[in-house]
Amino acid sequence: MFASSPVAQALSDADGLFVEVNAAYCELVGLPSSELIGRSATVHTHPDDLALHGSVEDLMAAGVAAERSVKVEVRVVRPNDEIRWVLLTLVPFTGPADAEWTLAAALDITERKEVEDGILLASRTDQLTGALNRRGWSDYAVSVVDDNSVDTVVAVLDLDHFKQFNDTFGHAAGDKLLRDFASTARDCIGVDGLLARWGGEEFVITLRNCDRREALRSLEKLAAATRPSGVTFSAGYTLQRPNEGLRHTLDRADALMFQAKRAGRNRMVTDAPH
Repeated sequence: MFASSPVAQALSDADGLFVEVNAAYCELVGLPSSELIGRSATVHTHPDDLALHGSVEDLMAAGVAAERSVKVEVRVVRPNDEIRWVLLTLVPFTGPADAEWTLAAALDITERKEVEDGILLASRTDQLTGALNRRGWSDYAVSVVDDNSVDTVVAVLDLDHFKQFNDTFGHAAGDKLLRDFASTARDCIGVDGLLARWGGEEFVITLRNCDRREALRSLEKLAAATRPSGVTFSAGYTLQRPNEGLRHTLDRADALMFQAKRAGRNRMVTDAPH
């Protein structure tokens, strides 16, 4: 039954080395049994999941204590470098001399993960511009810039006279302007920059590994790139302070943006170094 089961299964000894694998498991990982027996699952585990693999023994102990199986999601790397997501169900198995072995049933969940990732991406992305939305900024930008980071600048930008543009040329033209602005902004801020549409004609740019001078250059580059089309913006930008959460940095940049608006628009305002 083990050998002919359509469910991918593998049996590991107390040292975590494969003792038996069935044909379905070999097909899933893309390796013959001769290259698996006597080796551990690290032979096909994605590098980013090796830490999880190393914790399996502790997970199994917790599962035994709770009288339940252990389920983990890991990535398998096939010999052709194809990556597949796998749901492993791990149950204790008594081996020779009452040794603590593990029986793993593996289910390919790659397609499910792709659907889930697509839904998650859509929930974090502004549909019009492809930039992050507020949730995306909160979930992603805050997670990659911790409270103790340095050299992170947050800028809040508001397109000048956008309502007037919409009233004059229509919403379709306004939507195109927003899409074009977002595309140009992504080109100007580079790989260390994150762009989010905060709502309406307001955008947030987060620049990592950046100081005020470099941030100003990026904003000036964006202003120069959009000026020929008649688009200007008002911006406030500030450097994240030590031990400051990024949301507080954002609030300060937002207040600076309003200063730029009150000062006549089409300008960039920052605060004094802290």
